[in-house]
Amino acid sequence: MSEPQQSVRSFINDSYQIISSATPTAPLQGNDLTMGINILNRLLNQYAANGLMITVSKQVDYFLGIGQGSITIGEPDYVPTPDITSPGRLVNLLNAWVTLDNVTYPLIDESRTEFWSSYKYAPLVGLPRYVIVQPQTNLTVVQVYPGPSQPYELSIYGKWQLSTLTSNDDMSSLPSYYFMYLQFALAKYLSVYKARAAAWTPMLEEMYLTLEKDMVAASSTNLDININNESWLNGAWRVRAGI
Repeated sequence: MSEPQQSVRSFINDSYQIISSATPTAPLQGNDLTMGINILNRLLNQYAANGLMITVSKQVDYFLGIGQGSITIGEPDYVPTPDITSPGRLVNLLNAWVTLDNVTYPLIDESRTEFWSSYKYAPLVGLPRYVIVQPQTNLTVVQVYPGPSQPYELSIYGKWQLSTLTSNDDMSSLPSYYFMYLQFALAKYLSVYKARAAAWTPMLEEMYLTLEKDMVAASSTNLDININNESWLNGAWRVRAGI
């Protein structure tokens, strides 16, 4: 039988116990819960900076209309409403492809710098071959090039910003194997904000670093830098590929 999902309140209480060895069973009081929720959400938002500490990747599908070269991805309360609002803002693209009549065409992930520094074609439509991700403050713009000459299903596989948690939520939006690391990460920052820095001992720091390495190892994000020897955007590659 699976374990009942832990509430946000209970999760925060467990983090306080790590830095309250003298009175580990003391209940939350004052602004303990509010501070815990604030720091927990700050951590989750920080992990969206590069996606490394977001360990779960998801696939989202979207139908591109004819000539629709770009789509926006973000939270549903953003104005104007993004094209894709679930599961939220795209943090890190891992793979993308388009599908037509059950045939899959992989897209080449091209950097914004490489794309915009290339000589510019007039707006083209055809079989999309490239995908360019343009992160913004509250949403992400994903551009396909060329624009589709007919409707295609676009599939995006990547890391998505984690949802903001409230006191009425549980921890079901996070994988259970993530809890131990996040428990220590929250306790570490609570010790500073709640004037309990002395409670964060070298032993706790060592345990935290070990758990952090485990989460980095679980992440599918690769931070290695790969530089192509030729621009995939030039016409020669398209001729060789028969596109």
